[in-house]
This record gives sequence, C-alpha cells and structure tokens, in this order.
Amino acid sequence: MKLSDYGLNAYLKNAEEVAALSAESSQKDKSGKEPVKTVRQEAVKNGGLLKVPLQPDAGKEKDSVYRRVAKFLMLIGVDEAAKILPHLSPAQVEKIIPELACIRSIDKAEAALILEEFKSLTEKARESGGVNTARNILEKAFGSQKAGELIEKTVPFKNGKPFEYLCEADGEKLSLLLKDESASVRALVCSHLPPKKAADFINRLPDAEKAEVIVRLSKLTKMSPDIVAKIDEALQKKLNSLVTEKSDSIDGKSVLARILKQMDSSNEEKLLEKISSSDPALSEELRERLFTFDDIINADDKFLQKKLQQMSDEEIAFVIHYKKEEFRKKILFNVSENRRKTILEEEDRHTPMRKIDVEKATSLFFASMRRAWEEGKLFIKGRNDEIYV
Repeated sequence: MKLSDYGLNAYLKNAEEVAALSAESSQKDKSGKEPVKTVRQEAVKNGGLLKVPLQPDAGKEKDSVYRRVAKFLMLIGVDEAAKILPHLSPAQVEKIIPELACIRSIDKAEAALILEEFKSLTEKARESGGVNTARNILEKAFGSQKAGELIEKTVPFKNGKPFEYLCEADGEKLSLLLKDESASVRALVCSHLPPKKAADFINRLPDAEKAEVIVRLSKLTKMSPDIVAKIDEALQKKLNSLVTEKSDSIDGKSVLARILKQMDSSNEEKLLEKISSSDPALSEELRERLFTFDDIINADDKFLQKKLQQMSDEEIAFVIHYKKEEFRKKILFNVSENRRKTILEEEDRHTPMRKIDVEKATSLFFASMRRAWEEGKLFIKGRNDEIYV
C-alpha cells in the first residue's frame, strides 16, 4: 500500500465535522433547552473514523486532532510524512505544521496508543483491494466458513504481502531493524523488497556481513508461508517497538525541516509561504535549515554557470517554467544570449507542461545544488559569510 493512502483526509474531515456539530449541539435554543440530536449528528459520532463525544469531558484536556496527526507523522518517519503532507488540504497542513514544530517528546505509552489509533485508517485504506476485499466478497457469496476455506487454499499470506510495510522505509530504518537479525532473515526480507531498496540495505552492511547475505540470497528457496508470516509479524512488532523507543526526545523543528527536505521544491516553497503568513519566525528558522529558491538566487554565478552547462536546454526550460521572475532572471542571466533565446523557445514549444514533469526537473536541479552546497562546493551569499573574499 502506498503510504500516501493513509486515510488522513477522511480522518481530519470527519473530526472537523464532528467538532462543528459538537459546537452546534452545545448551544441552547431560545427556550433554554438543549437541541435534539439529529440523525446526522449521531451518524457522524458513531460511524466515523474518529469517535468524539458531543459533550467533552469536563476538566480533561486532550490533544487536538491536528496535534495527534502531527505526532503520527513524526512516528512513521520523515520519508513517509513527506509523501502524506501534499495529499492534505492547505488548511489542514497550515494547522498541522505549527504542531509539528513545537512537539518535544512523545512517551512510549502515548506513541503506542497513537499508532494503534491510526492503524485502523491503514486497514480502511487497504479495504479498496487485496485480501480483505476478496474475503468480504466471498463471505457475501458463500458465507464466512466457506470464504475462510477458499482464502486458506488460494492466498498463502492472509494478512497481505509479507514485509510490505518495509517497502517505503529508508535505509537507516531498515539497518536498525535488521541489525541483530541473522543473514537468513536479512536475505528473506531483501527478497521481498524492491531491488533498489534491497541493494541500498546490503551496501550499508560491513563487507563480511554483506557477502553472507548475498550468498544466502543466491541460495534462497521457496519457504513455508507459515514461517514467512511469523517472521513478518515478529519484525512488524519489532519495528513498532523501535518507533516508540525513539519517541521520548524529539526536536520538532528539526523533524519538520527534514520532512520538508524530502518534499519536492514547489510543495516545500508553498508550505514555507503558508507558515510565513501565520508564523514568520518559524518560517525564517526553517529556511535556515532548508535549501530554497532564495538560495539559488543568492548562489555563486560561476558555479551556477558550470551546472547549467551540464544541462540541456529542455531541462532548463522545465526548471524555470512557472517560477517567480527573480528566479528565472538568475538562471537566464547565467547562460549566453543565444542559449537564452533557445531555452525560451524550448519553454514555449513544451507549453503547456505537465506539472509532474516540471516538479521532477526542478527537484533534480535543487537536489544537485543542495548537495554541492552541503559539500562546501557552492558559495551562497548570506549563508557562507565566514568565507574570506
């Protein structure tokens, strides 16, 4: 399942609707009596993803829905959170970002509760296909007993594809999870991961362990589904344990900056602008930790010229398309006059451009420039003031 498929949109929308109805129901009518609860209110209260009482418990404070979502995003990791945020509405993101920035810790008990609460969202998102859907269809057609027998015979892994939850995990998380596991278990997990992900994990191992895992992989044969399922379940529990253990001390602003770094440059810039309108200080602090359009504008011209020489006219056309004028001028200033005309002709020729193509080209360009800056190869005015001139 794609991590962006978490049902957070439905979760937040439902919670917001419940909150609105709760406020409505708390107001008394002109006669001084409490209004009668509508069928719609009851349906939202009892049938939604989040059960919220119409009358909050007196004297008992509870995190807002946005703060709980912010904690959930922190617990599932930077890579996953970066994929989820763009799928939420701008209004929702605007409320979640400040919560992310001010979280300092999540104790183990609370982390476990949050993961359990949002587990149901994952399960609901998965119901659009896979084993659960097959089971529901078969139960309606043949009854629960016959459906169970058919699933048992035809589907070796009743809880879904083994190790699917690791397909989106970053290399660091995989290394931590499999650090103390045997070469056999490591090889089994790698055989179920996308090749690029498995290769990244193996490359992080010491040479001796690397060779052992590769040998095990080459000799891997068909394994009993029961054994694979048990290893899968054990690793999933271990992963949840690792998540809760790391949650005691959190630098919210640092995590938020890392999440934004994983997003494409256009989404990153939009979020920073949103934050700036409500919390300029936070926006400025995050910009110090990130690499933004302003960094390109203030970048050393000589380095930028060399970088642009390595790019095709078409690539540059996609990078400058639909960008603010100051950024476009910076890029076009650092190419020859003849090439500038060619790039603008390329932009016209490809217009209208697909948003996904523009974002891909821009992200690749920014990643390259950011890497050069982090390695000390690129000078940026205002960020490298310690360098002598």
